[in-house]
Amino acid sequence: MIPVNIIKDDLTIRSITKNDLDNIYRLIQDLNHYEQLVKQEELNYEYIKSRYIETLANSMEYFCIILKNDNIIGFLKGRLEIKNKLESWLMALYMKNEFNRYKGDVLGIFEEYLANLYRVNTFNVVINEDNSEFWVENGYLFNRKMNYTDGYLNSHIYTKRRGG
Repeated sequence: MIPVNIIKDDLTIRSITKNDLDNIYRLIQDLNHYEQLVKQEELNYEYIKSRYIETLANSMEYFCIILKNDNIIGFLKGRLEIKNKLESWLMALYMKNEFNRYKGDVLGIFEEYLANLYRVNTFNVVINEDNSEFWVENGYLFNRKMNYTDGYLNSHIYTKRRGG
């Protein structure tokens, strides 16, 4: 797992630990009620734990908890990939509804961290087509559609390039 520890004012974005899994699980249960993050039959503690273990085993992945004043408000998950240059692939950025106003700040802080520490200039996000407005507002442009036969997984890729 890529180590992340960002503190900016009252926001903290850091790699999750085993001790965070209960809080992440409860948050995903709450969010899943509104946003269907995972298929209901997959939503159990073991599923979350296995995603965490997968991240631990891969040195190019990140799985972070987002805290405001030390209280969990969200999480993000993704990976870095080497194409021509190092790119970030964000697979999940979710926050409690009452904290969604900080989502752009969290995204910007995280992008800046990756740009400064790892020289990442290309940021990709995989989203459901209904959620594009936030990403466009934050400088992402439609790249392509992923065509899966399972409608649940049908997604769009949006890309942002920074500094060249």
